[in-house]
Amino acid sequence: MTSKAAKPSGNLGASDQSTVVTIDGPAGVGKSTTARLLAKELGLLYLDTGATYRVLAYAALQKGFHPIVDVKPIAELAGHLKLKFHYKEDGKLQVILNAKDITTAIRTEEITEAAAQVAQHPDVRKAMVRCQRELAKEQGPGLVVEGRDTGSVVFPNATFKFFLDADPAIRAERRQVEMTRMYGTQPPIVQVREQLNFRDRLDRHRRVGPLVKPEGAIAIDTSHLTTDEVVRKMIAYVRSTAIEG
Repeated sequence: MTSKAAKPSGNLGASDQSTVVTIDGPAGVGKSTTARLLAKELGLLYLDTGATYRVLAYAALQKGFHPIVDVKPIAELAGHLKLKFHYKEDGKLQVILNAKDITTAIRTEEITEAAAQVAQHPDVRKAMVRCQRELAKEQGPGLVVEGRDTGSVVFPNATFKFFLDADPAIRAERRQVEMTRMYGTQPPIVQVREQLNFRDRLDRHRRVGPLVKPEGAIAIDTSHLTTDEVVRKMIAYVRSTAIEG
């Protein structure tokens, strides 16, 4: 897994080697937008681990693998993805797999569901954690990474850890707006809530890398905060901690 214009760095699993900021939390709490803005403010690079699972799900389906049944071949596939993350000047992420732009293709509901399913397998998650760490090394000496187990499993010794959460009803409303913008039609709120509940159950109860508040993470309830307000809280904490240190 490689990234365009990337630079090698040290072991990003260790806080004394580089600046790593992790942001974990369930869907609909604003992790992706917050991570992008925080990375920009701190002058760090941004890594979306969720996108790596979407790429794997996409590649698995392209090969005819079943996301629940074909565990071994999917785990093997995870170790051989020819993946590139390219961040354009406007800050948007472009995902390239085997020289093909799949940025839009990995954002369908089919891929969302398949990604959640492949992420349940311990062997797949172990392979993806290795991939994510390697990809992070190529991103430079500092980064902001978001997902569901970035602070607990992928980068347990991150410099700073945050855990975002929000009221389930607000999360559903946010997800509905996101899906409407993405697909051009507004799904029923009841359907969105069911999908979020399903994803939450999978994420919180999987055997490897379940969604938890990482040890030492700063919890932020985003229910009634704008993205800018969340980012300001994070920056204030990072700067105060740096001063104290």
